[in-house]
Amino acid sequence: MKTSNAILLALAGAGTAALAYFAVNEEICLRTYPIFSEKIKKPIKVLQISDLHSSCYGKEYSELMEAIKNVSPDVIVMTGDILDNRASNGACFKFLKNLAPQYPCYYVSGNHEVYTHLVDAIKDKLVSYGIRVLEGEIETVKIGEDTISIGGINDPTESLDKQGRLWEDQLTDCGKALDGESFSILLTHRPELISYYEETPFDLVFAGHAHGGQVIVPRFINGLYAPHQGFLPKYAGGEYMMVNGGRMIVSRGLCKLIRPRVFNRPELVLVTLLPQEEKE
Repeated sequence: MKTSNAILLALAGAGTAALAYFAVNEEICLRTYPIFSEKIKKPIKVLQISDLHSSCYGKEYSELMEAIKNVSPDVIVMTGDILDNRASNGACFKFLKNLAPQYPCYYVSGNHEVYTHLVDAIKDKLVSYGIRVLEGEIETVKIGEDTISIGGINDPTESLDKQGRLWEDQLTDCGKALDGESFSILLTHRPELISYYEETPFDLVFAGHAHGGQVIVPRFINGLYAPHQGFLPKYAGGEYMMVNGGRMIVSRGLCKLIRPRVFNRPELVLVTLLPQEEKE
């Protein structure tokens, strides 16, 4: 009897340890979404990096760089809070400098870059690396046989931009600049502002900020709490249909500064744009 009890206790302990490991696992997860469109001729891989907050992933970000190389994206989009006002950003800047020559990279600001009070200097540095900083304009990107349009807007915590525009004005200008023929992507930090994005003709919106709601209860709660959404956030992470027919993808982000992340692994998001006929 004592032996049986000891075995049961050992099994229970092992089960608890395994559950705890999976609950707080901080290994990078690759979340994939296929999107089919008549505007796409050949597959295009778009990788989203969001809410890194200068969190460390191996020496000189080797783990994160390896995860990106394994995907071999056609383009990388960064939706804010890549750097952080509460962290040392030197290693992250070096990572971005090494990343930029390898892939076309596009960036918009997040609130924590604004909180550094050095957001303009941050943007200048990213531009010097070859990263395209989007502030209310559209960039036309040629990938193989396809052309896609990528627009981006500042985080709402930023003041007027160099043209005297607020983020709402930037969004309006981006929408007006679309040609309606190319597949269009909007980069923003804030998913909770979806009603504004739905007033534009963008096919796809990338956002972050919510950190996956921090705590997930699988099959029951998609996220417990997110900034600017509060408890049980509607847009914690995942794919959401918009009333304009487009979609919004919300990354759960890569931040490890704020813990615990429970059943909420740090994630890279890979969206593969595919020709409509491949769905049929």
